[in-house]
Amino acid sequence: MNQVLIGILILAGSFFILVAAIGIIRFPDIYSRLHATTKATSFGILLIILGVALYFFTLEVIIKSILILVFIYLTAPLAAHSISNSSVRKKKE
Repeated sequence: MNQVLIGILILAGSFFILVAAIGIIRFPDIYSRLHATTKATSFGILLIILGVALYFFTLEVIIKSILILVFIYLTAPLAAHSISNSSVRKKKE
């Protein structure tokens, strides 16, 4: 039963990352693309790392997983803001 849950988490996370990749190609402007990538990819990474942490289920892996998630959730909005800011500045020139 545990293996099924882990498989579902990893497949669901992969699906959200795939949706983000399709959003990069399909959406018309930079802001829509950034929204798709930051939201869907962050949630996809959360699901995949949760599945990996459940698979190994050691204290070391759980601590590293939490640190990775904190790092991702702190840096993804900052990266999106920097990209959108540079896009706005490039349009002004």
